[in-house]
Amino acid sequence: MHRSFEAPCSSVSSESIQDTDQEMQIVEELHAARVGKSVDLPGELMNMEIDLEDDVHSSSGIPSNNTSDRKLLIVIDTNILMNHLKFVRILKTTEVPGFDKLVLIIPWVVMQELDRMKEGKLLKHAQHKAIPAVHFINESLRNQDRKLWGQSIQLASQKHYGLSDENNDDRVLKCCLQHQELFPCSFVILCTDDRNLRNKGLISGVKSLSKEELSAELLHLSLNTDVCHQPCIPKQQLKAETTPLKESYEEESINSGLAILLESIVSDLEKSLGTGLSSILETEMKIAFGNLWMEILYLKPPWTLLHLLQCFKKHWLAVFGLVMEKNLLLTIESLYKNLCKANKAVDFTTVKFLLQDSRSLLHAFSTRSNYDGILPQTFAQVNKLLQTFAEVKTKLKPNSSENTVTKKQEGTSLMKSHNQEITVFSSSHLPQPSRHQEIWSILENVWITIYQNSTDVFQRLGSNSALTTSNIASFEEAFIYLQKLMAAVRDILEGIQRILAPNSNYQDVETLYNFLIKYEVNKNVRFTAQELYDCVSQTEYREKLTIGCHQLVEMEYTMQQCNASVYMEAKNRGWCEDMLNYRI
Repeated sequence: MHRSFEAPCSSVSSESIQDTDQEMQIVEELHAARVGKSVDLPGELMNMEIDLEDDVHSSSGIPSNNTSDRKLLIVIDTNILMNHLKFVRILKTTEVPGFDKLVLIIPWVVMQELDRMKEGKLLKHAQHKAIPAVHFINESLRNQDRKLWGQSIQLASQKHYGLSDENNDDRVLKCCLQHQELFPCSFVILCTDDRNLRNKGLISGVKSLSKEELSAELLHLSLNTDVCHQPCIPKQQLKAETTPLKESYEEESINSGLAILLESIVSDLEKSLGTGLSSILETEMKIAFGNLWMEILYLKPPWTLLHLLQCFKKHWLAVFGLVMEKNLLLTIESLYKNLCKANKAVDFTTVKFLLQDSRSLLHAFSTRSNYDGILPQTFAQVNKLLQTFAEVKTKLKPNSSENTVTKKQEGTSLMKSHNQEITVFSSSHLPQPSRHQEIWSILENVWITIYQNSTDVFQRLGSNSALTTSNIASFEEAFIYLQKLMAAVRDILEGIQRILAPNSNYQDVETLYNFLIKYEVNKNVRFTAQELYDCVSQTEYREKLTIGCHQLVEMEYTMQQCNASVYMEAKNRGWCEDMLNYRI
């Protein structure tokens, strides 16, 4: 059944789904509430009950840790816990060069504000963000986590420098100043997205950074372990003598830097992909159900990216299954699974799959509509994140235990041509895991090349060219290239499916290997069919190959649709019959 397609103007996406706007709304409304005293507490601080279920606190006054230790104490404001809880979780596990420990400080007044929002007494629309923040603090305090301290009510009740307890900004600032006095050998940073509070902190001598600024500085510190060049730490705060850091500590710091960078990528992906998918969901639901769409909708806005993916899964058969290839549902499920995984612990492989699946999903929907111009913007943002992700390896220092040859060959792509430098070395010189990574990177680059070329073809052959200007000059050239791409995808799929078949053996790798030889894909990094077989026999790479197979099936279907849509025009133009024999 074919439905006529007109993309109605998206309203939910512009009002409720812009995560950045929601974050700023929380910051601004919380600031306004503080200024307007609508979050002021009746009577003394003692009279406010904080619902942390049990009165389990890391300290009743001054924390018991040695005050001579060099700690990095980061005071977390309410808006950071509300909008960037995932970042805060990663921050708590971060190792920073030049410091004995990183500790998060939660001011008493922040816990009070979260409690009021959790109960729906303040910023009711943000209640869903306050609840997980309260649970995070409670869990850390219950477990007596030494990397998170709560400011005690005793400290919060003390007068300090004449700061007024009538203003919650001043209460947060007082917490910073108190910890500067209590821990003179440590360094205190206030993390808040409230610009005015940052101004107050800077005036008062407290280093004050937004989430993005703090993330950038910590990443810089983690990737540049020379403590003499720490940008957020004054020179007088550093030790008189600088000793080289141990390799294990450098590795911890690099891992911390990687986690911070990956969290930032996932956070940006959630915002950009959420915007794109919300537009798709609303548009397709309106087409399917008209004015009743909001009543039928599985989960009502405001949506998180996880909510959107749940809606796509729930409504797939009735809404999307009629207009999109059913195998695309596998991409939705993969996205959902990996996003849940990333919310618990972010890692390199998970983020890579998230980005690749996001691009595949957007690419598939781009053949249907540009969705009021939102999809091209989202597509460009995801591509930018993929570029950032590709640069991660060059920013992070390689493991010092790795062979020098491995360092040279890491990140080699299909487009590079350092033939002499790379082929001089025998594969026997390379550690086996690194050899497998090298081979897999070649397969990844095949996918990227096909994807990029197919995007150019679709843009030239499509009725709208909203994404970008195609690099292909003519319609005829694009049509010819489409036939070649379809043939290549068929060959690759045949090779992969033979490898993934039950009881596959060495001979089953030959189809894929012959394709790579035919197109000189591995001319930069030489490997044998046996090495390819050894690589794809590993569980890790077999799982990746399965996901790649699903993505190629989706790509093939999209190509078939595109080919069918332009077939009659190609035939009317009198192009040779040989070319049309590619048609499926």
